[in-house]
Amino acid sequence: MRFDTQVSIKIKDAYAARSEPEAVRFLGSVYWALIGSVFTLVVVGSIAFGVWEFLQPLTSDSDTVVGGHAQKSLTKSDLETVLDGFDARATKYNSRKTAPVLVRDPS
Repeated sequence: MRFDTQVSIKIKDAYAARSEPEAVRFLGSVYWALIGSVFTLVVVGSIAFGVWEFLQPLTSDSDTVVGGHAQKSLTKSDLETVLDGFDARATKYNSRKTAPVLVRDPS
């Protein structure tokens, strides 16, 4: 099997004679080979980058996010404040549900 070593000369000649059907066919095959190669490189690069990121160890900053620091505990007054807020929302929702909607007649 022999490899064609004068591809650049053929591309130049085909581009110079791009109105000829043989040259258009060759340029088309070169174009699709280039697109296929770029697509293959992008896919392989994406997979390689994903594997590389997946195998990296966690940094020391992420250890504190996971739970390395003490959190403020929930007090009874905080809980009562939250429950009062939920009750206020429920009464507001019920009052809006029973009240008629004041919409102007579009006609």
